[in-house]
Amino acid sequence: MKISIRELVRRNRRYLRRRVFRPFLRGVCIRMIAFYQRRLSHHTCLYTPTCSEYTKRCINNYGAVIGILLGAWRILRCNPFSKGGIDPAPEVFWKKKWLI
Repeated sequence: MKISIRELVRRNRRYLRRRVFRPFLRGVCIRMIAFYQRRLSHHTCLYTPTCSEYTKRCINNYGAVIGILLGAWRILRCNPFSKGGIDPAPEVFWKKKWLI
């Protein structure tokens, strides 16, 4: 009995979404931010960790969509009129994390 690839994907859609596509999207986002940090950033953020590192940690902890939203909120708070200081990324300790 032969099963086509399309039928195989249809049967395993939930597994593929959780185990293949979400980690791939998370990894792509983290690598884009790492490229920005190495090549384009001027390291002039008022906060510690920097806004890009904060976004990278949020994507690592909460996933791509929520991590990008948390990073965007942080970037909106980082302006010349803010005091700056230490603002750590929210952590989720019981989740599996990437090590990049």
